[in-house]
Amino acid sequence: MTDKNEEMWELLAQLGEAMEESNSKLDQMVDVCPDDLKIAIIRWAMKHIVEHAQEGGSFRYLIYDRMGFGPEAYVPLCDSGMTISNEFDLNLKTELAKALKINNISKAKEVLNLCDEPGCFDEATSGWPAKNGRYRRTCGTHYREITKLCDSEDGDKMCNDCNCWKHTRSMCG
Repeated sequence: MTDKNEEMWELLAQLGEAMEESNSKLDQMVDVCPDDLKIAIIRWAMKHIVEHAQEGGSFRYLIYDRMGFGPEAYVPLCDSGMTISNEFDLNLKTELAKALKINNISKAKEVLNLCDEPGCFDEATSGWPAKNGRYRRTCGTHYREITKLCDSEDGDKMCNDCNCWKHTRSMCG
C-alpha cells in the first residue's frame, strides 16, 4: 500500500471513531432537553422528511434546501439521513398493488397487507381470527360485507358458514 492509501484509511478510521463518539453523546444531549422541545424538533424533522419523500430529491437537497442547514451538517446527518433520503418511497406500495392487480398476482397480497378477498387489491384495514385457523385481513368494504352476512347477534348461536368477527372468539376458534 502507498503512503497516500495508508493515510486515507487512517483518516477514515478516525472519522468512524468520531462518528461513534458523536452518536454516543447524542442520547445524552437529547436526555437533558424538555419533552416539549424534543417533540417540536421531531415534529419539525418528520414534516420535512415526509415532504422530501413525497416530492423527492437528494440527501443534500433535504438537509440544505428543505431543512436549511449548511455544509457542516452533512457528516453528522449522513449516517441515518442518507438512508432515509435514498430509500424512502411513499408510492412504492401503491404501485406494487396496481401491478399485482393488473397481473392478478395474489401470492404477495399478505406481504403487502392487501385485502385477502379474491380479486381485491385494496389495503387491508381490518383483521380477525377466522374459524379455519387463518387470520382474515380485508379492506373496509369487504369487512362490512362479511359482517353483514351474519344475522346472529348472539355469540352462542352461530349463523350458517360463519366467518365473521362476532363469532371468531366464542365459537369459531
